[in-house]
Amino acid sequence: MNYQFLKNNKNGLKIDGKSNIYKIGEIPILLSAPHAVKQCRESQVKSSDYLTGPLAIYLAQKCNCSYFVRVYNDNDDPNFPLGITILNFQNDYLRELKNLLRLYNQFLVIDLHGCMNVKQYDCSLWSNNYNTCKREIIETFKNNFNNFNLSFDNGSEYLGGQVTRQCSLITNAFQIEIRREIRTLKLENYYLLKSFIDSMEKSIYETYDYSMKLKKVRRNE
Repeated sequence: MNYQFLKNNKNGLKIDGKSNIYKIGEIPILLSAPHAVKQCRESQVKSSDYLTGPLAIYLAQKCNCSYFVRVYNDNDDPNFPLGITILNFQNDYLRELKNLLRLYNQFLVIDLHGCMNVKQYDCSLWSNNYNTCKREIIETFKNNFNNFNLSFDNGSEYLGGQVTRQCSLITNAFQIEIRREIRTLKLENYYLLKSFIDSMEKSIYETYDYSMKLKKVRRNE
C-alpha cells in the first residue's frame, strides 16, 4: 500500500489522470492525507509525511469510513498557508474535498500529518481550541490515546492548516500530527504503530456512535 507513495522520488504518480483519490464509506468520517507525497510551499519542495497516505486508506478500509488522499505532487501545498482561515481559499485538493463533504454529508474530517521525533508528543490534535470540532470528539480520541499509552496534546506546537480550517466551515474537523517513530514499518517500533491504529479505530467507532446519538436527538426535536 505504501509503494505508490514512494514512486517518482516520493512525488507520486497520477491514478487515472487524477492527483487525488477517494472512497466514500458507510461511516461518515473522512481521513485526509494532503502530504502523502511531496509538496511545494513558497517555491520550496517539502518532504512527504511518510505513511500518512497508507494510514488514511488502511484506517478507512478497516473502519468502513471514507478517505481522500493526494497521490501526486502538483507543485503546491493544499494545507498552506498556516495560522489563518482564508474564507475563499481554493486549490484542487480543497475544492474536491469540500465538494465530497457536501455531497456525502460527512460528520468529521481527520487531517493526517506527520511530525519529527523531536516534537514533545506522540500525537497532537489541533482543533483551534475546539473551534473546528466538537469538544466531545476530541476528548474521545484523547481518551483512547491515553488508554493505548500514547502521549498527546491540543496541538500547542502547531498553527493549523487550510484543510482543517476550510473543512470546519462545513463539518467537524481536526488536524492530527503523528510523530515519525510511530509512522514506521520497522519491527522494533511496530507496537507504536499498532497502538496508534487501534486507538484510531476505537475512536472512529465511538465518534460514529456519538454522531448517531446527535442525529436521534435532532429527529426527536
